Amino acid sequence: MRAWRAWGTIAVAWLPGVALADTPAGPRFTSFLGLDGAFDGFHLSSGLDALAGRHGEGRGLALRITAGTGISRFRIDPLLPDRVLETTTTARLVAGWREQGRWGSATLFAGLALETRRLSPALPDPHLGTRIGPVLTLDAWLTPLERVAVQLYATYATPFAAASLRIAPGYDIGRGVHIGPEATFSTHHGTLRTRLGVHATGITIGPLGLRLSAGFAQDRGGRSGAYAGLSLWRRY
Repeated sequence: MRAWRAWGTIAVAWLPGVALADTPAGPRFTSFLGLDGAFDGFHLSSGLDALAGRHGEGRGLALRITAGTGISRFRIDPLLPDRVLETTTTARLVAGWREQGRWGSATLFAGLALETRRLSPALPDPHLGTRIGPVLTLDAWLTPLERVAVQLYATYATPFAAASLRIAPGYDIGRGVHIGPEATFSTHHGTLRTRLGVHATGITIGPLGLRLSAGFAQDRGGRSGAYAGLSLWRRY
C-alpha cells in the first residue's frame, strides 16, 4: 500500500515552530493549513498550536491539535488494470515542552493519534479500519549559522506504524525568507516513500506566513512523479 498519509501531514505539522521562533513573550497561538499534491493524490491538513504561559525565557508548555484527510489512487498489483482508491482521515492531540536559545527552538510532543483508513473497492487488507494509539513528535527550527536555519521534524505514531523524518535547511535571502533543499522519508504500515525537493519558507502576505515546496516523490513500489505543497499559518 502507499504511504500517502504518513508524509501528508508533515508539510503543516512543523510550521508553528517556524512561525513562533523569535516572537515576543506572551500567550501565543498559531493556526495553520496545508495542501499537498503528488502524482497519486492529495492531502489536506489543518491545526492549532498554543503556547501556555509567558515563555519569557523561551521555554514552556505547548499544545497542538491537528486533523487531516487524504486520497490516493494506485494499483495493488501492476498486472491488474483497475486502480484502488485509498482514503485516510487523521487527528492528533499532543502536549509538549518547548525550549529556545541562540541555537534555535525545539519542541518535544507526546499524545494520542487517531487514524481511519479505507479502500474502495473494499479489498481484504490487514491495515484497514480505525485505530488509536500514542504518538511522539520532535519539531525543531535550528540556527547553526547567522543566516542559515534547519527545519527538523520527526514523528512516530503507533496506528498503522506511521513514521516520518523531514530535514530542510535554508538560507535567509532577506526578510526572513529561507530557501533551500528538503528531504522527507516516511513509512506507513511498512511502505516507504521518499521526497526530494526545494522549499521557500517564511514568505509573508499580510498577517499570513507562507511555505512553498516542490520536487520528486517515489514510493517503494517503484512509482514516481512530481509533488508540490502549499502551507499557510497565522499567529494570534
